[in-house]
Amino acid sequence: MKQRIKDAIRIYVAQFQRSPWWVKVIATICVIYLAIPIDPFDLLFPWMAFSDDLFIAGVLLKLLHKYGGRPADEKLTPLQLLTKILPPRRKKNVDEQLKKIR
Repeated sequence: MKQRIKDAIRIYVAQFQRSPWWVKVIATICVIYLAIPIDPFDLLFPWMAFSDDLFIAGVLLKLLHKYGGRPADEKLTPLQLLTKILPPRRKKNVDEQLKKIR
């Protein structure tokens, strides 16, 4: 099981090593912030309990994707990624619904 865990995180470690030093510092701070069980925002603003964690995780993923990716990786904006993920028939249905509204 230990070997399976090492194999699973090998890609992420290589991605972390390819990134610039300032991205490593920010990524380390983000991981530490996410690992601490008590958040200052949870105590001050209880209605925002998980939104700060989602924001920090999004920043972490975006930084590592942009600066830690391989040079051959395709750099996609969030909109391009969503249009690539959604199936074409779904987009067609949305376009037809928009035409009916207009």
